[in-house]
Amino acid sequence: MSDHIQKNDLYVYDLADDVLSSLEVIYFNSELEEVQIKRTEEPKPVVKPITKSKRVYSCTSCHIEKFSDGNGDYRSHFKSDFHKFNLKRVIKGLDPVDELQFSKLISENRDSKTEKAGTNDEEDSDSSTDSGSDSDSESEERNDDGNDAQDELDTIIEAEVQNLNIRDDDSDAGVVSHLNTQSPLVFLRSNKLPEGKVFGVYKCLFSKNGLQHPLKSISTWKEQDQSQKFSVLFMIGGGHFAGAIVSHQRVASSGNSGKKSKLSAQEQSVQFLEQKTFHRYTTRRKQGGSQSANDNAKGKANSAGSTLRRYNEAALRADVQSLLKDWEPYISKAENIFIRAKSVSDRKIFLDNTCISKDDPRLKSFPFTTMRPTSHELKRAWCDLTYLTINDKPQPKVKKVIPATQHMKSTSKWSTPEPSSQPSAEEQHTEKLISMIQKSKAPLLISYIRKNGIDINFRLQPSSEYHHNPTMLHFASANGYKHMVLVLLSTLKADPTITNENGKTAWDLAKDNSIRESFQLARHNLGEDYTNWAESHIGEPLSTEEIEARRQKLMLEEESQKKLLIEKELQAVKERIKEEKEAKRGPGRQLDSSAPNAQINLNSLSENQRLRLMREQRARAAEARMKKFSGN
Repeated sequence: MSDHIQKNDLYVYDLADDVLSSLEVIYFNSELEEVQIKRTEEPKPVVKPITKSKRVYSCTSCHIEKFSDGNGDYRSHFKSDFHKFNLKRVIKGLDPVDELQFSKLISENRDSKTEKAGTNDEEDSDSSTDSGSDSDSESEERNDDGNDAQDELDTIIEAEVQNLNIRDDDSDAGVVSHLNTQSPLVFLRSNKLPEGKVFGVYKCLFSKNGLQHPLKSISTWKEQDQSQKFSVLFMIGGGHFAGAIVSHQRVASSGNSGKKSKLSAQEQSVQFLEQKTFHRYTTRRKQGGSQSANDNAKGKANSAGSTLRRYNEAALRADVQSLLKDWEPYISKAENIFIRAKSVSDRKIFLDNTCISKDDPRLKSFPFTTMRPTSHELKRAWCDLTYLTINDKPQPKVKKVIPATQHMKSTSKWSTPEPSSQPSAEEQHTEKLISMIQKSKAPLLISYIRKNGIDINFRLQPSSEYHHNPTMLHFASANGYKHMVLVLLSTLKADPTITNENGKTAWDLAKDNSIRESFQLARHNLGEDYTNWAESHIGEPLSTEEIEARRQKLMLEEESQKKLLIEKELQAVKERIKEEKEAKRGPGRQLDSSAPNAQINLNSLSENQRLRLMREQRARAAEARMKKFSGN
């Protein structure tokens, strides 16, 4: 915010005079380049007339004002390739052509196709004999294959679109308008802002006609009595609802003070004529989505929580529609109706059997992200909507300059591609072999190797990429394909002694015991005479039974270790619990029952218990005296 511009002066319904006088609409062409236009020369939007007549006697796409032969002529015209071609050109932003230009474009494309498809020898030999039959063959091809004809038309149009992209004189092409940006804002220039900064006002605040002249609409707002103007705001989502009737007239605010310290000065000045918020439990915590959406996706749930959420969804719908009925006098006279709905089902709450029509031009959405529906969020959203924002000036689109040599290359399906560096046969074999290994398709791998006569110790290409895994066995071992390791060794008889650039065999690249067991099982299957197993570094041979027994032994050892660890942990927990109990109990205090005159707490005893205890104490005292006298 500039130092000499106050936020309160940027309220669009009561814009400050100095700010309003400094504003000027910025116009852009189709490339988002700014176009300088005087205020008296504002361009009028181009509106194409829509013909609502049932009988069509003209074609606007082909610029044909009237057909000569009534219904039959224009019916056949709309089915022709000429009409379809012009229709596609209009959609692409190109001008339509007449029939003569259409025939010329088609013939030029077919000539280029023939030149690219034929060889020089065929052209020399057939130049005198086939000149009269070309047109017949082309017409038959077009009639027999409609898809090829459509592709041909698309190719011509795409070529012309690319031509438009590389032309130098098209920088100012397109309709000049302040609506050419894809932003939800209309941008306004002001001398009160630094260079490169512009004001922005949301398009959704304007009516359809008012959007064509935004400055005139803002001036009209300032002149009108805004105390009689108001808009309706609704937000719903996740079981939360917030609605308000907000006046366009602001109320006096003293700034942030007291309990309103969380609200900005602009939010404090928002005047709500009516407001309502409530919440229903419709969404399971941390799950997201409503219960109805979950029912539609996974079927109806029968839990108590789902029943409650389903009931609350119906209650929420009833509450909102009841509120809409109560606010119907406001809604019928509102300037704007803003609705923020999280889902389609939430939006239907406002439109199904209510006073709001889905075709109402006042019906709009918030052009920015909003938070949980609350009264505070409604005020924040209204301030964001109705105050001018300061933004960076839109930058022109970056044009992609296509070299002329590259543009001349045809993109059609019959164009001859440039000779490119095709992968060698070894690289193609490598790609297919690696794919089969990764998918563990052993039968296809065996069939492919035998069909193409590929050596099982084939060196994968390119060598720069597979220097660490030069063979299929290395690749399978390094990447953990234990089944393929067994197939390559036992079935296809791969050489396990081959090393890579680092001198490592396929066994050395194995990362876990399961891969090593595959090597050892293959060694057992092939026998000790198959190769020099010492050079392959493969461990001692193991049969299937031995591998299974070793696995069982390892499993038992792991289970016993787990049991020991569990017992140790339980013992430690018991000791810790015991220590905690002793620490809570404390050292305690022992009573001396031999002391007759020991003080006893009698507060917790009843009256009878206290009398009985006193009698017992007197009897013990009497016995003690009798013993004392008898001893003397």
